[in-house]
Amino acid sequence: MENIRFNYEKERKRVAAYDGSKCIGTCNYVTPGSFWIITHTEVDSAYGGQGIARSLVDLLMHQAIEAGVKVKPFCSYAARVFQKNSSYAEQEDFSVITIFGMPTCPDCAYVKEQIKDNKSFRLIDIGEHIKYLKAFIRIRDNNPVFDDAKESGSVGIPCFVLEDGTVTLSPEEVGLKSRPAEGAACRLDGSGC
Repeated sequence: MENIRFNYEKERKRVAAYDGSKCIGTCNYVTPGSFWIITHTEVDSAYGGQGIARSLVDLLMHQAIEAGVKVKPFCSYAARVFQKNSSYAEQEDFSVITIFGMPTCPDCAYVKEQIKDNKSFRLIDIGEHIKYLKAFIRIRDNNPVFDDAKESGSVGIPCFVLEDGTVTLSPEEVGLKSRPAEGAACRLDGSGC
């Protein structure tokens, strides 16, 4: 590992490991609000077993500590590192991301599968009770994040609300994946929800 160099690449939201000019590993994150979410750590299999993945997570945590931000380790490898390193406990973010959606929405169902047993998320079915629908409509009517959705005739679900009030319609911004484009959709033209 002596010839491996590690770079914090803020603009790409990652820490990367290089052997010469070849990128051999990354630890990626997203910044949905006042915290970071580690989404994926990967090292080229030819370099496995050298502690590179651990070094990537450690460097990312060093950057987070310097920046004064909390971190959610959604990446399974990073989560194991957090469990083994008690010094990261005070940097871990335990805020809850609220998701407004409906079980009949294919995009919402796809998100629901990803958050099973993840205490960082709370899913609210806007069709379950009028108070949930009203809460969602209040957000939708007063947040410019929904302008494109409203203009295109979309409902704007799933909708992600962070504890600091930040709202996004992008699963990637909270460390999740969007549903692949093929298959069922809520809109009549088949293009989304």
